[in-house]
Amino acid sequence: MAESNATQVILTDDGIKIINAQNTADSAASGVANLNDPNLMSVIEKQTQTAQYAGLTSQYNVILARAKEANISTTALTTAYTNLNTFMTAILTDTTRASDVNRDTYKSLTGAYNTALSNVQNALNDSFNTDIDNMRSSVSVASQAASSAAIVASQATSTGNNASQVASQAASVANQASADYTALSAGVKDGSVVHITTKTSIDSAVIGTAEIADAAITDAKIGNISANHIITGSIDASKVTVAKLDAGNITTGTLSTDRLNVGKLSALSANLGDVTTGSLKGVDIVANSFSTPNGSFTTDANGNVVASNLTIRGVTNLVYNAALLGNSGTYPNTKVPGWNLFTKGYYSNATLHDGVPSIGFNSSTGSGTWVTFAQSKLYPLNGLHGQPYSASVWFVDDGSEAAMKYQFTLAFFDANGNRLASGYAGNTWNGNPTSQGWAYKTINNIISPSTAVYVAIQYWAYNGTGLALFSSPMLTQTAQSTGYQPDTGNVVSAGEIDGSVINGSTINGTTFNAGDIISSTYNTSRFYPTTITPAGLVATTGFNNMDGLRTEMSAGSFVTKYRAVHSSSNQYEAYDGVFSGDELALNSGFTNGIDMGFQQSVSGNQLTGQVVLSPLNGIHLWGSTQSIHFSGLQMNGTGITMNSYGNILADQGSTWWRVVDFSGKEIANFGTDVAGSNAIEFNRELDIGNFHINTGHTFTSWDKGAIHFAKGGGGAADIYAGAVNYTSLVKSSLLSVKRDVQKADTAYWAQLVNSIDLATYQYKTDDNTSHSRLSSIVDDVNVTKQWQLPDVFISRDENGRLNGVDDSVLLNATLATVQEQQKQIDQLNGHNMELEARLNKLEAKLNG
Repeated sequence: MAESNATQVILTDDGIKIINAQNTADSAASGVANLNDPNLMSVIEKQTQTAQYAGLTSQYNVILARAKEANISTTALTTAYTNLNTFMTAILTDTTRASDVNRDTYKSLTGAYNTALSNVQNALNDSFNTDIDNMRSSVSVASQAASSAAIVASQATSTGNNASQVASQAASVANQASADYTALSAGVKDGSVVHITTKTSIDSAVIGTAEIADAAITDAKIGNISANHIITGSIDASKVTVAKLDAGNITTGTLSTDRLNVGKLSALSANLGDVTTGSLKGVDIVANSFSTPNGSFTTDANGNVVASNLTIRGVTNLVYNAALLGNSGTYPNTKVPGWNLFTKGYYSNATLHDGVPSIGFNSSTGSGTWVTFAQSKLYPLNGLHGQPYSASVWFVDDGSEAAMKYQFTLAFFDANGNRLASGYAGNTWNGNPTSQGWAYKTINNIISPSTAVYVAIQYWAYNGTGLALFSSPMLTQTAQSTGYQPDTGNVVSAGEIDGSVINGSTINGTTFNAGDIISSTYNTSRFYPTTITPAGLVATTGFNNMDGLRTEMSAGSFVTKYRAVHSSSNQYEAYDGVFSGDELALNSGFTNGIDMGFQQSVSGNQLTGQVVLSPLNGIHLWGSTQSIHFSGLQMNGTGITMNSYGNILADQGSTWWRVVDFSGKEIANFGTDVAGSNAIEFNRELDIGNFHINTGHTFTSWDKGAIHFAKGGGGAADIYAGAVNYTSLVKSSLLSVKRDVQKADTAYWAQLVNSIDLATYQYKTDDNTSHSRLSSIVDDVNVTKQWQLPDVFISRDENGRLNGVDDSVLLNATLATVQEQQKQIDQLNGHNMELEARLNKLEAKLNG
């Protein structure tokens, strides 16, 4: 097995309880430090010392018995052994954890014992004859060999522990418009009357049916004057009071209107030329054309209007979202955009007025309490103070207490949204216990105060319990309220309007084109910069020397198109971006031939790549160039790319790809540097199939089954490790998997073991505090080997290179050696018994 730096790994199995969990954690945390601390005796050293001390004790007992038989003093030996035994018993009582040790005391006690032992052995040698001496020497050799075998076995056990721990480590590593224009454009009706109101009278005269011809009448009363013509002289109209003047023709003189008081002027059929007057009032004016003196406003016979500045005003509903669109939530906790329903208002699409939903009250206000249950969005006045505002609403009572009151309020507000104390008007009525039909409620001509910033409407309830609803609200900048219309404003229709300013809510027409036809050789379809079609499509188009660009907006869709104008083949680069209600699709591809009319679609077999973003299906990438790139804080090539297959690709300068929890603690780190210096790290417990790897250096088989390390092509894999701790080391030695099985020659293997050169040493990575190590040496330095180790004990890797000592073979060879030595011991024991018998006979003779 290969030698490596000492690393402690504890292999645990849920079915095996070696020691309690705390001792395991303590041991794992301190194991490595203990090995390198000269003032500690490590677990491994303890295990070795236990075996060695057992041998020492056995040897002591034998020598002590023999010395007593030979009447040799053992006082010094007994004292030395007792002192050493007291010292070692305190240390070796618990062999599962390291202990403090005074090396000087240990060395002194060991030295004293060895000296006393040597003295006794020398005395024994002197008291017996050569045979006895030889016998005891052989026994001592055999005993020492047995002790050496025990030490080697202990070392093999330690090596097995190392292998088991590194196995654990190896497995562990594997581990987001206007009334004004309407009246004007309708024209002037024929037969309209110009009513001249200047009073004309004849003082103190009564004219009946009389004719006055060539006469001057002064201070006289004329009963009847009847004349068809008055053609001579002059009549001072200021002296004549006419009740009724009915004449077919007035053909002479000058008629001065400032002296003429006419009750009714029925017709003027003559060409009056220029009529100059301060004010001309009539019902209708009919004219071929009409213009202002300076020509700033003209209309021709065809109805065309030309104005240097034309403002078309229409009545606009200032209630935001008067149609109550976009409701969300469920009764009674409903929400309507632009409305505050407070705590007692709710949206109803069950009670409609002309198809418009309503806001209802179905609750109790409490006694004598006013409660506002709905308010429209505040509409900014933009400085329009002293202007009239009116409002209307439809109301239905579905049964309310008679003591109740409801109020519809038009209110003004300050800059902070607070209702002005003197800036509101309300229409109030009583509740009705019987269900009623729809009623029309109005508020008219409320002038905006100088301190007002906003205007809005409110719905109130007072003093009781009831069920009532409000619908179709209308708020206008007019002196009188008007009927409901949605808050999109009035509609102004005209054939052509020429002017610099057009103010209005809606303009209806066939097609709207902004600017002139784009001047470009590529504009073969004669596009305007901007076009609005009757179908509601808004399109903008542009061309340059490299490409054509177009954006189209229609109901529920927004499309951008790019078309290349140059290509080396019949395929022209093209891109489409499509945004619809539920997805955003970005398509790359080509058109077959140049497509400056934007008629071809980048789809089907003309599609080379696609990115789709959808709230339903997430992000979809298709194509070889589609990817998501994360650049981090800088565009410096240190980011990460996720391609269309979901693979993660690191930028050239990228170093890490991490998984981090909410608090910023790193869960996993994946090194992405080119050099490969950054490792893959997992910082929490990891489950891989049936295996669990935790952060406490534990690799667990959840089903309590065995863990196998296998080669890909079959067979078991080699494991390289440091120190290995284990409860049992099992070598597969089934006869069923073996061949050429023969009985081993123990003498041969013992001879090989005895030929091994043992050495003490330290690894180059050891520090000065590391203890000396003992093992055989695999000489991979010298051509002529300086250290003897039979090749049968050397392990090689898959390439045949020297790898280390094969402890499996060495352990079994040591077993063979022990067996061989046991044979020798048995022989020596037999011989010893024979010698003892002879000695007994000799002593008997000597004792007569």
